Amino acid sequence: MWIIDVRHDSAIPLEFDGITHDRLSQLNIHEVSKLPVLCGSTRAELGEFTKIARNITDTVTVIRGDTGKVKRIGAGMKQGMLKVDGDVGLHAGAGMTGGFLSIGGNAGDWLGAEMRGGEIAVVGNAGHNAGSAYRGSRHGMYGGFIRVFGNAGDELGLLMRRGTIAVDGTLGEFAGASMISGTIVAKLGFGPRAGAGMKRGTLISYRPTESISPGFRYCCDYAPTYLDLFRRQILSELPDSTAKCYRGDILTGGRGELLILET
Repeated sequence: MWIIDVRHDSAIPLEFDGITHDRLSQLNIHEVSKLPVLCGSTRAELGEFTKIARNITDTVTVIRGDTGKVKRIGAGMKQGMLKVDGDVGLHAGAGMTGGFLSIGGNAGDWLGAEMRGGEIAVVGNAGHNAGSAYRGSRHGMYGGFIRVFGNAGDELGLLMRRGTIAVDGTLGEFAGASMISGTIVAKLGFGPRAGAGMKRGTLISYRPTESISPGFRYCCDYAPTYLDLFRRQILSELPDSTAKCYRGDILTGGRGELLILET
């Protein structure tokens, strides 16, 4: 499809709002170069900061080069595959409804914020508020799948409504805070105050978590049958084991669960 080389070594960030695979697939190279972007608060054109080439042998849109200060890469994407070879800035994949966003480096804050569908994979680390609600919003992530192979920051999945987030590395504070539904999987356990204020939903830890929030109470040991389906369709490496189940947050109804797998 398209190969977009970003050349922008300034401290002023770029904003690629609307530069998505599904939109670029309908345009020719001249129209792509004329797409509006922001450099700080100044309106500009995509071609001013990039070298654009068409790759007729591949259906993937590739963005590479100086992408670490580019915000909103893949935001609002509906379909197709968008691949970023390096780091990305704030709000990558925010509001996605479909498609696949592959990030070869680290992601800034608000990764996949309020996304509704699709899939995001991050080879490196993610910043704060991945899959979260923006300030003042009632719902965060409403569907889709976020996979972070590195670490993630604070407030992962804040006000999450549906969907799945899986993190291979460490997590910051308040993962799943005020969660309404959905699933968060943490291979290395959760940080402090995970699930604080959650109403429903599931937190799954591969190992004993750092500290269990005060609003959670031990319930039982059991082997949830839905984990078999989850393992087959979403996360194949999820261990096949029983789990210690803690219910919470009792201050908001206590219908959420924290599962600590006995591996």
